[in-house]
Formats: sequence, C-alpha cells, structure tokens
Amino acid sequence: MASVGLTVFTLYMGFHITLGPIVTRAAHLMVVIPLAFLLYPARKRLPHGGPSPVDYFLAAAASAAFAWAIVSAERFEARFAYFDPVEPLDLVFGVLALVTVFEATRRTVGSSIVVINLVFIVYALTGPYWPGVLQHKGTSFPFLIEHLYMLSDGLFNFITGIMATFLFTFLAFGAFLRVSGADRFFTDFAFAVAGNRRGGPAKVAIISSALMGMLSGSTVSNVATTGTMTIPMMIRMGFKPHEAGAIESTASLGGALMPPLMGAGVFIMAAFTGVPLVTILGYSIIPAVLYFASIYFHIDSKARKRGIKPIPLDQLPRVAEVAKTQGHVVLPILVLISLLLMDYTPFFASSASVLTIVAVSMLRQSTRLTPPKLLAALEATTRVAVTVSSLSASAAVIYGVITATGLLVKVTSILLSAADGSVFIAIVLIAAMSYILGMGLPVTASYVLIAALGAPALADMGLPILAAHLIIFWFSQDSTITPPICMTAFVAASIAEASPMRTGWECVRMAKALYILPFMFAFSDLLSESPTEILFDFAVLFCALALLPLALEGYWTRPLRLLERAILSLVSAGFLKSALGPAEAGWPWAVVMSIVAGATLVRSARRAESEDRESIEQ
Repeated sequence: MASVGLTVFTLYMGFHITLGPIVTRAAHLMVVIPLAFLLYPARKRLPHGGPSPVDYFLAAAASAAFAWAIVSAERFEARFAYFDPVEPLDLVFGVLALVTVFEATRRTVGSSIVVINLVFIVYALTGPYWPGVLQHKGTSFPFLIEHLYMLSDGLFNFITGIMATFLFTFLAFGAFLRVSGADRFFTDFAFAVAGNRRGGPAKVAIISSALMGMLSGSTVSNVATTGTMTIPMMIRMGFKPHEAGAIESTASLGGALMPPLMGAGVFIMAAFTGVPLVTILGYSIIPAVLYFASIYFHIDSKARKRGIKPIPLDQLPRVAEVAKTQGHVVLPILVLISLLLMDYTPFFASSASVLTIVAVSMLRQSTRLTPPKLLAALEATTRVAVTVSSLSASAAVIYGVITATGLLVKVTSILLSAADGSVFIAIVLIAAMSYILGMGLPVTASYVLIAALGAPALADMGLPILAAHLIIFWFSQDSTITPPICMTAFVAASIAEASPMRTGWECVRMAKALYILPFMFAFSDLLSESPTEILFDFAVLFCALALLPLALEGYWTRPLRLLERAILSLVSAGFLKSALGPAEAGWPWAVVMSIVAGATLVRSARRAESEDRESIEQ
C-alpha cells in the first residue's frame, strides 16, 4: 500500500502546489528508503523469504529520521543556518538519515557510490590535512550534519527534489505505458518497419530499443526486455553471438540518449543549467538520430558482408495492422510532448500524461488498465523509484559536500590548469574522468559528480553551459559498453552466451558516434540557434558516420581494398572537419568529400561487376 500511496500522492502533487522543499523531499524518502530494506533484504535466503528483524529495524530508523525532518521543517527553515546550535536529536536523526540512505544505496545499486560518499565526507572533516589546492579549513561534525540534513543544500537539495516530483511521474509514465502494453506496440512496429530489410533482426533491435528507451531511459532494462527476443533471432539469422550482444547493447544505450525520456540525468541537467527541459530535449534529437544512424549503417555493412537475409514478409506484422490495433498507445506520448512544447512544467505534463494513459488504454481491451493492472502500475512505479531515489539521495549528499567544502572551485582550477587553455584537452580529461568513475558508478551518479566538478571548468573556457553538460552526459554513458567494466554489454553477452569482453570491444566499434559527437557539441554548430547551421552539420556528420562503417568493415558490394578503406577513412574525417565551423566555410569541403567518396564507391562497384563478368565467362 505504501508503494501505491506514494505514486498517487506524487501524481496529486503534479496538479497542486507542493508542500515545500524539505517536506516534499523528506516525505518521498520516508517511503522509498524503508522500502529499499524491505524489497532488498540483507539476507535473501531466510526460510520465510522475507525481511529480517535487522531490515525492519533499518526501515523503522529511516522512517523516523525522515519523519523528524518533516515535523521539524518549519523550525529548520526559521533558524539561522550555521549560527544556531544543532540540537542533539537533530544530530541523531541526521546521522540515521545518512546511514540508512547509504545502506539503501548499497543494496540497490552497489557499494561503489557509497565508498565515494564516505571519501567525500572524510574529505569534508579532514580539510586542513589535504595537500595543495585540495586543502580547506575543514568542517566540524555538527556543521556537516546541519548542512546535509537540516538545510535544502544537502540531502534535500534539488537532486532529491527532481526525483520526488517530475522524475517520479516520468517513471510512472513509463510504468503505466508498459503495463498497458505499449512495449508490445513498439516491438511489433519495429518488426513491421525493419524486419524485411537486410539484417532484419538487428535493425529491429535498433528501432525497438530507441522506442523502448523513450519509456525507460535505462540501457540495462532495454537489453533485458528487447534483447531476449532480438538477440537469439540475430544469432539464428547469421550474426555471431558477440555481434548480436553488441548490437543490442549499443542500440539500448541509444535509448538513454533519445528524447523524450533520457534517464534521470536529463532532468538533473535541466536543474543544473537552468535550460528548459524541452530545449534540452529538442537539441538532443539530432545527436540521437546520428547515433542510431551510425549503428544502422554499421549493421547494414556487416549484414551485406555476411549475406544475412531479411525476415520473410509472411513472418512479419503489417504497419497498417499494428497502427490500427495498437496505435492509440502513442497518444499519451503526443500529449506529453505537446504539453512540454506549450511550456507546462515537466511535473504537470508528465502527471497529466499518466492520466491520459489510463483514459486511452480503455479504447482497446488488449490495453485496458483494469483495477488489478492499475494497482500493478502504481506499485511498479514506486518499485522502480526505490533504486533511482536511493541513488539520487546519495548523489545529493555528494553534491552537498562539494558545496560545503568549496571543492567545486578547486577542481575547476585544476582542470583549467591541466588543460592549459585547450578546450580539446579539457574534453579529453573529462572523458577520461567519466570513463574511470563510470567503471564503479551508475550513469546518473557519474553524470552528477562530473557535471558538478567539470562543467564549470568547460564553461569558464568559453563553452555554452548546455554544450558542457551534454558533453558530460554523453561521456557518462560510455562505461556501460566500454571494457573492462561494461554492465550493459555483460547483460547482453549473458543472453547471447558470448564472451563479455569480446562483446564489449565490439560495442566500441559500433558505438563510435558516442565518442565522436561530444566533441561536435563543442566545436560544431549542432547546438546553435541557426536551423541552417544545424541541418548542414547534421548532413555532413550523417555522411561521415555512414562511410566510417564501410572503412571499418572493409566491405561495400565486395571486399574493399586497403587503399579504398584508407580513402573512405580520410573522407569520413573530411566530413567531420567540414562540421567544425560555419556552413559557409564547410560546404566546399563537403562537396569535395562527396565527390571523392562517390568516385571511390562507384569504382569499387564497377570492379566488383567486372570480376563477376570474368567469373561467369570462365
């Protein structure tokens, strides 16, 4: 009942004024943190299969800690921060809140972020003992608890606030769509559109993962849902197991880059930057399309090379039939996008869209949200939120320590010094930082930490704040598919029964756009206000990403010679160069590159035809 109640309460708040920052956020944590102990018990093999007394004790302690924050909220807001003494009970409940959040995070997403939290707390308490620029005057224990528990700058800061409001309702939006059967529509639609094309199952994986990603924003859940169907089918059609796993992994990662739901990070980005959510989503469409196009071309080249046939038409659904029987489930997505474009708040837009799902589901019996299904959707929302909320609360603590110690300014200074004025070097350093931290942190936590520390440095070097954050957001995704620790690739490899490391390295080959496009955010006009510049950069980047797979796979209509592959690699780089500046300066490069690419491919095709004729004559 607590799960159902929290979802109903949050949806209700979407249409009304919230209860104030501390009360709203503490009330949210008062439900989800105790649920973490009950849903993820410490000892999973108890005879009765449920939580142990320790789990119930921790759940009660968490409830008490956040209940105290709720009843004390008015007093917290009225006192003089950092001047009035911290009461003993505030210290006790503050410590309980932090301990239970850390333990809930450890159980739901792992211990890495908890270790980082503890390092930051030790850093806050031992400031005078750190060397060089990292040194600070230090904070006392009561000061730290006050900052993290009694003010809206710590545990109850904007990160937890986002989770307690519109991120929660966006999770509800995805959960309600899934329970109503929208995921079936997306899969059937993908098969109808792409199943009969060369390498059909792989292209189905791209489209279905893109559509499913709009619901979940989670790479692992995408693999777990669409991958169980597409990976075995790809293997049967002729792809190697590690290739099938890599295709599904890279396509699923793209779901986290595809608007309108791009995971928790995009909502935090809106709060970090002050840029409206709809603006961020709008600028994210073309990079996401480029990412999926690059995978599509890579798969097409590989399927052409292997001679992999499409799925027979008689085994596929028809687009018109899918649209007729299931197309109504798209209406809530259109309502969500329309409300965002009309400048309604994300909280209101997502809450209204959830109610739209309930109404629209009644149009067909196959999607109807009956009372049992409705309760399941309400409960599923909170169950998903338990993990994200625990992670968000831990990220909020990290950000709180950063603001309390002045670490933000220090790291910015270090990055600026190391980059020595070069934006390119600064981005490379950010990429390295993201990759290293991402080995142990979930994507959202990695983004929050690096954005807090690195985005100001990029902004100080002249990059627009949105470009800085999109660079970090994209790089924060790479560790999920890049060896040695690549959880999304590992999940896909387990389904494909393939080598995880081999699957991971194949992901790197396929997801090249993930490593290229962040640099384009800095040096091209993809984020400019000129439609002409954006469309020109889209066109030349599209050409670059279309030619690169041919060079990597070494196949067009026949195997490409080494010289032809080298030429296509240079042409791809030339297209990239033409995007590095205004269209007026770039179009001559683009024309030359187009002529060279066309001549190379035509020559290769004619050579293949000549070889075929000679073979027939012999």
